[in-house]
Amino acid sequence: MNFLSLTWYKLSEKRHGIIRFSKNGMSPQNYSFIRPARFGEKYSLFLTSVTPEDSGIYECAISANVGGQNQNLQVNLKVHACVTDADLTTKANVLNATQPNRISVQAEDLPLMWTIIGYVAVAIGKMVLSLISIWAKQTPVLRLFELFIRGLRDDGGPSAEAELVKLIV
Repeated sequence: MNFLSLTWYKLSEKRHGIIRFSKNGMSPQNYSFIRPARFGEKYSLFLTSVTPEDSGIYECAISANVGGQNQNLQVNLKVHACVTDADLTTKANVLNATQPNRISVQAEDLPLMWTIIGYVAVAIGKMVLSLISIWAKQTPVLRLFELFIRGLRDDGGPSAEAELVKLIV
């Protein structure tokens, strides 16, 4: 630290103190500036949420140690208004205030019971379809078709005609 004190001012018609750091005080001293301020990196001025009204000339006054030279450095800050269309999400609790209608769809998780019921329903459906396909395989029409095919192959087993007669009678 090669200075005795460092003070930031905003210049208008006169200098308005913002914040000061002195070697003796060890903690920053805030003046009655219109917005909160703190020191940033390397004793820079840090203002939060600046607006166009904060535009202007700021001065950093460095008071040197004995035998050193004081310095006054100025910075011109320009803050422009934000012109983008932003969707504001703030809500005020004011009586008789109208708020835009917004539809929000939010997916909800199904309870565990409904999930289990769904899996059981699918399992039962599979079992029913399996039983239907087994029953359909044993119907006489399919059995007749099977015998007809076996008769065409003539594999030496019981005659297909005899079995056909049994089914028909």
